Amino acid sequence: MLVPFVIDADSLTPDPEWTPAQLRACHKSLLDAWQHIGLLMHDSDRFEDSSLSRAVQALPQKLRPLWQEQLERSPPVACGNGWDGSVTQSQANDICGVASLALVDDLHAEVEFGMPEDRDETSLHPTDTLDLDVCRLLAAGQATVFRKAISRSATHIEVGETFEAIWNLRFRSLAAAPIKQVSIVDRYAVEQHFICPQSRRSGLERFLLLLDRDAAGPRYLTLYSAWTSDLRDKTLPDVQAEMQSVLRRLPNHVIKRLNLQMVPNAAFRDDGHDRFVRFGRYVWDLGLGLQVLEGAFATKRCSASFKTGEVSAGYERVERDLAGHPKTTAVKIPG
Repeated sequence: MLVPFVIDADSLTPDPEWTPAQLRACHKSLLDAWQHIGLLMHDSDRFEDSSLSRAVQALPQKLRPLWQEQLERSPPVACGNGWDGSVTQSQANDICGVASLALVDDLHAEVEFGMPEDRDETSLHPTDTLDLDVCRLLAAGQATVFRKAISRSATHIEVGETFEAIWNLRFRSLAAAPIKQVSIVDRYAVEQHFICPQSRRSGLERFLLLLDRDAAGPRYLTLYSAWTSDLRDKTLPDVQAEMQSVLRRLPNHVIKRLNLQMVPNAAFRDDGHDRFVRFGRYVWDLGLGLQVLEGAFATKRCSASFKTGEVSAGYERVERDLAGHPKTTAVKIPG
């Protein structure tokens, strides 16, 4: 779950009335929110050509390294709609199409958007279906959309929640982010795919289909699943052939490779109880795994918890342990 947001490029120019301590506190708060819950969108096709990039390069020497480190850790995404990098009333329609939050400096907030001095944000409704929150840069860490996203990051998936709603709320922005490596750790994903009735899609196939639809570039997927009792009559070539068939049916062929790791059931019992999906340093811990995406809607309540930052290292260790088991069998399947 990431909140797509934009920053008015001119607003990054430091306010001359701020002290260095105020300036640093403002930017650290913004960078922290971005690191944990945000997806920064930029103008131009390449970040290096964007007005935001030029604004970052003009930041004071003590601030610039903080931004450069965050840009490497969480690369921004091109809006791709001709937006010029400025946040104005006339640009609200274009911004709403790609982001739900816009950050501006105090002057911009008060002159362009009529925000009183005692308010930090306002909401725009350029159309009946689009909304945009405009927030002062200095209050970015407390922006309503960021706080709502954080509160939803541990909300259970409820019975009756549609697969589209589950995907849009939790995975769509991650699919759009420039994260090439995606991992699925789900003991029962392959088993449930094989036993899923033909009248509906399995959770695994649904995930692959939606990732293929929404990913903003090539993706390389690693799947860790188990040789469960329901797969006792299957061989690795059988599973490989089925996964190849699923990949061939994807219309956009965004998934360039599936690294299939079939793990002994006992290894999951001993070392890999978790069921999760990891997009780089962002992790969704799912109590029922990909089963939540099987069929048209969730049939069981499922815990769902969003993790980010250093916490993801623990999940990567689980993956390494499963891959390193002496009886794990692996095959790479081209997309």
